[in-house]
Amino acid sequence: MKLENNGKLWSRSSIRILISILSIFFFLQSYLKLGTTIVLGADEGFELAKATLCLHGYHLYADVWNDQPPLLTFLVTGILKHISLSAIWPRLLTGLFSAILLFSLFFMALRTNVLRVAALAALLVIASPGFLILGSTCMLEVPALATAIAALAALQSQLRSPWKELLAGVIFGVSFEIKLINFILLPLAAAILYWQQPKSSLRSVTKSLLILGAALVVTTVVTDYIASGGAYLSHFGTALASHFGTVKSTAHGSPSDHPFDWLALINSWDLTIPALFGVFVCLRSRHDPLSLLPVAWLALEFVVFGIHQPWWHYYIIHTSLPLCWCAAIGWVAAFRFAIAQRRRLILAGMALLSVVAGIWMSARLYLEIAETRHSPQTYTSLFLQEIARRKPDTKWFYSEEPIYSFYAQIPTPPDLAVVMLKRFWSGEISDEKIAAELAEYKPGLILIRNNSIQRPYHALLDSEYQLVYMDNDHLLYALIDRSKAPKRLHGLERLPGH
Repeated sequence: MKLENNGKLWSRSSIRILISILSIFFFLQSYLKLGTTIVLGADEGFELAKATLCLHGYHLYADVWNDQPPLLTFLVTGILKHISLSAIWPRLLTGLFSAILLFSLFFMALRTNVLRVAALAALLVIASPGFLILGSTCMLEVPALATAIAALAALQSQLRSPWKELLAGVIFGVSFEIKLINFILLPLAAAILYWQQPKSSLRSVTKSLLILGAALVVTTVVTDYIASGGAYLSHFGTALASHFGTVKSTAHGSPSDHPFDWLALINSWDLTIPALFGVFVCLRSRHDPLSLLPVAWLALEFVVFGIHQPWWHYYIIHTSLPLCWCAAIGWVAAFRFAIAQRRRLILAGMALLSVVAGIWMSARLYLEIAETRHSPQTYTSLFLQEIARRKPDTKWFYSEEPIYSFYAQIPTPPDLAVVMLKRFWSGEISDEKIAAELAEYKPGLILIRNNSIQRPYHALLDSEYQLVYMDNDHLLYALIDRSKAPKRLHGLERLPGH
C-alpha cells in the first residue's frame, strides 16, 4: 500500500485534473447567487459593514472597533471602491482564495503521495460540510487558511534554501495579516523542514526556521503599514484581550458554551471512516517521514480545537482539510489492497460504500445550494426598498445584522459595526453601552429582528422612533423628525371671533 510519489510531479494529466477540479468548484459556486443572496455566512456582515465604514472615511481601530488584522477589509474596501458595490465581487475574492487553498492542498498531496490521492483529496474538500458556502463567503476564515496552506506548500516546493523559507515566510506574513488563527500551523512548518532534512543538523533546521520567521515578521509589518498605516500592530492589545482575555461578563453566555462539536465527525462519516484507514496507512509508512504530514496535521487540529473554546461552526474547515487528505489516502489504499488481493467481496463492498458515500456527499451539496438559493434575496426584500427610499435623509443606520448596512450603503455607528459575543465576554461592550451609543448617534433607521426579545434600547424606540415596516422576520423603525411635526400651542390662543 505504498502511496509515495516517485515520478514526475507535474505532468499533463496532473495539470488537466487540477484544472478540472477548480472548474468543478467554480461551477458549483455559480449556483449560489453570489450577487443577490443577502447572507451567505454568519459573520459576513462584520467584514462588509467595516468596509462600508471605510468607504465613508472611517478608519479601523481608531474609529471602528476591530480585533482582527486589516488586510481583508483593505482588499474588500478597494474592490467596492474601484470595481462595484455589489456583494458578488468580495465573494468572488473569497472564491479565488478557495482556489488557492485547493491548489495548495493538491500540490502538498501530490508532492507527498500520488496523483489519485491529490485529486481525491481536493474533491473531498469541495464536498466536505460547508466548504462551498464558506469558500464563497466574504469572511476571514478561507482567505487566511488558504494563504497559510500555500505557505506550507511553498516549504514542500523544489526551491532551494533559503528561497523556499523566504517565500513561505512572506506568505505566512500575509496570512497573519488576514487572521492570526493560523499561527497554530507553524509547528507543522517546522516539522516539514525537519522531515525534509533528516540528515541535516539541528543547527541547519534552526537556521531555516529563523529565515522563515524573519520573512514572516517583515512581511507582517510591511503589510500592516500598507493596509492600515500600522494601526493594527499599534492596537494589538485589543486583539489579545478579545481572544485571550478573561471572561468579565456572562450576560451573553461564556466561551465554555461553545465546545468542539465531536458529533460533526459522525455526521461526516463519509470522511471519517476512510480517514481512519488513511491514518493507519500513513503510520505504517515509516521509511518516509513526510507521509506522516496529514496525520500530524489532523492530530494538531484536534488537539487545538478540542481544547480551545469557543469553537464556531465554520472552524470545521480546519479539521476538514487534513481529514479529507487522510480519507483520500484511505480510499486509494483500500482499493489498491482489494485489487491486489483479488478479493472480489472486499472490492464489491468498497464499491458499494463509495456509491453510498458519493450519494451522501451529493445530497449534502445539493441541500446546501438549495438552502442558499431559497434564502432571502436582495430583489425580494421589501424593507431594503423602504430603506433605499429613506436613504437621502439618513446619516446613520443601525441593524442587529450589520450586513444590511452594506446593502443600504449607510454607515452604522462605528463602535457598533462589530458587536460579537467576544466583546460581551471581555466586558468591552454591554447592552447598556449599545443603548448609550444609539442614544448618542440616534440613527435615522434601526432594523431589528421580529422576535419577543427585549432590547436594551426599547425606551429609545418607544420615545424617538416610529415603526415604518414589519414582516415575519424584521421590524424597521425610523427616527421621528420633530421639525416636521405639528407645532404645539404655547399658552392660550384666542379663538376666531373673540
